[in-house]
Amino acid sequence: MSWAKFPLLLHAAIETAAAISFIANPTAQLPGASDDAVLILRSYGGLLLSSNLLCFLFAARPGFDAATALVAVSVGSYHLWPAGRALARIRRGIGTEGDQGRVLGGPALHLVVHVVCFVALMGAALFGVESA
Repeated sequence: MSWAKFPLLLHAAIETAAAISFIANPTAQLPGASDDAVLILRSYGGLLLSSNLLCFLFAARPGFDAATALVAVSVGSYHLWPAGRALARIRRGIGTEGDQGRVLGGPALHLVVHVVCFVALMGAALFGVESA
């Protein structure tokens, strides 16, 4: 397997934990969520799982072609949104030590992880095709 496919597997590993959290315990993500919000959060968890399946399928394909690069860009661009959410939570002081909003390591860890995923996936898209 090409080194450039590692970011696809990284995305899948990171987002599996998030997907399980959104599906199994949506109110940990959004305390006090209404019944409708819980359904939306669970649907979001399912969407994350489907992006993981896509990443696994493209990681299993031979080589790193233009289609794989496009998937890396697509999945990579997603990470801007949770990074922005993490930054907003840090600015508002949500998820600090002792705060009940601290889920899966809290917003500081989320920011770092999502920036790393974004950079890795964009790097794979830019340089992966050449290394195949």
